[in-house]
Amino acid sequence: MCRGVQHVLRLVALAAIAVSFAATSAYADALADARRAIDGSDYLTAKPLLEDALKAGTAGPADLAEIYKLTGIVEGALGNEKQAQTAFLRWLSLDPRGSLPPGTSPKITRPFDAAAEHAKKKGPIVAKAETDENPPAVTLVVVNDPVKLIAGAKVYFSVDRKPEQSLSADGTKRVKVELERGKRLDVRLHAVDEYGNQVVELGSRDVPIVITSSGEVKPDVVVDRKDAALVKKQPEEPPAPRPWYLSGWTWGGATIVAAGVGGYFGYRTYAELNDLDHLNANSLAHEWSEAQALEHRANRDLFVTQIAMGAAGVFALGTVILYLTRPESAAREERSESTAATRRRAGMRTTTIAPVPMQGGGAVVLGGHF
Repeated sequence: MCRGVQHVLRLVALAAIAVSFAATSAYADALADARRAIDGSDYLTAKPLLEDALKAGTAGPADLAEIYKLTGIVEGALGNEKQAQTAFLRWLSLDPRGSLPPGTSPKITRPFDAAAEHAKKKGPIVAKAETDENPPAVTLVVVNDPVKLIAGAKVYFSVDRKPEQSLSADGTKRVKVELERGKRLDVRLHAVDEYGNQVVELGSRDVPIVITSSGEVKPDVVVDRKDAALVKKQPEEPPAPRPWYLSGWTWGGATIVAAGVGGYFGYRTYAELNDLDHLNANSLAHEWSEAQALEHRANRDLFVTQIAMGAAGVFALGTVILYLTRPESAAREERSESTAATRRRAGMRTTTIAPVPMQGGGAVVLGGHF
């Protein structure tokens, strides 16, 4: 039974190869016959031959461009200017450097020139490949397709040097094809038209697109909501400590120093003003220069007092801001120390009463901190 199945599969494979070879041969014959008919100016015979070559679906980008070039020549020669311009535009979108030989009939050059002008504005067909590793996939990205030729993608791929396989998918913008898993995939990606002709080739047998991965399926980890609380969170990295000059203690100390300086010079100013009042009250017993010198010192000390108290205010404001914006770790540490101190103080005020059994009776013991 198994041998019979294997025999049938071999016959099917041979039949598929034969059909593919026959289609390729028919396409080659049709295109060659169309060339000969055009060389002999037999345009009516060439037209259906070119249609057969296009619909065979086995042309590569270069042959597809030639089919549209010859179609434009045939349609132009037959007076079908609109159809000729469409064919020439498709040719130039595949081959932007295409040109007609000198001496070509004006019936053919007119639609070609119109198509060339349009092709310059729209640009050629452009496509690229994007790959994914896990799961392995290749995506055809159509960047520009002014004549809407691309209708899908065909992928030829080999997994870990095994025989080549192929997959197809339809699409006009982004066509993603998921591939078989393996450690190395050699890929050739073709953008194809509605008949299967190759519009753009990405990768080749000699220089394929390579996708590498472990070949293993990584299962997704799903945590139930009930168990989410049991998942241990990664400890947060503590924030970097502030430099000493941005410490609240530094600014608080500067506030105290500035306030102390301001208080000292403020007291001196007060004393000097009292002395000045005394001199003025007894001006006959003192020289005027003494009062002038004392007034000068009082003004100087008052100026220093004002600067010191202003600086103290600035430092005090900075201390408050730095305290309110301190890192969370420092805040937690301060709260922890405050709580511990509160508990210690509460413990000092705790009074304990406990019964103690004794021989022939008992006693009550009163304990605590007093």
